[in-house]
Amino acid sequence: MNHINKLSDYSSGKRIFPVGLMFLPFKKLGKFQTVYRQGELANKLFMVKNGAVKLCELTGSGEQIIHAIKTEGEIFGEWDALFHPEAYSSNSAITLSNDTEIHFIQLSEIHFDTTANSIAGLSTLVLEDFKKLNLRHKRLLNTDAAYRIKETLLNLAQKAGQKFGDETLLKIWLSHEDLAKLADTSRQTVTAVMNELKNKNKITYSRDRILFRSLVNFHS
Repeated sequence: MNHINKLSDYSSGKRIFPVGLMFLPFKKLGKFQTVYRQGELANKLFMVKNGAVKLCELTGSGEQIIHAIKTEGEIFGEWDALFHPEAYSSNSAITLSNDTEIHFIQLSEIHFDTTANSIAGLSTLVLEDFKKLNLRHKRLLNTDAAYRIKETLLNLAQKAGQKFGDETLLKIWLSHEDLAKLADTSRQTVTAVMNELKNKNKITYSRDRILFRSLVNFHS
């Protein structure tokens, strides 16, 4: 039983989920591998045990939209499928780190009549996702691109970075195009802001990692 994660007991070191559901090992994947594809039947919820996962949607015009980056301890999947078993995935889930470990639970194992606390816990997570979406929309309306890029980087570092004294190491494969889509701006603007941060000795970076010298006063 030591390979099963019960979320009432699970802590990522950053978050604790009072959900009480049993998540089983699903897959260990390398970077840029698919957990599920847009359009597939949505019959599972997933949890990131280790690594990072990009949730992205391909629109009818061929444009890719990145909805979120899920990291250690976070749950993802098609929330609508909790109430509509015939629902299909509205996005794809792609790994962004080596040795990504994903756990899962079949939606058919979640019963409203016997797992009321679990449903309440999942409802909280659904609301969190909607709050993040609303906050992203407000930032798009009320802040400039440079601020959104820095805030996106800061949020990722805070939830998925490894602390080494004052420094924080974020090990994740994110292109400038990915960051641009997360911050709702252009790749050229991301490149300019990243170079500015590097010149100010705020960060050093390569394709698969970003080292933050300090998260304090990162925006200044």
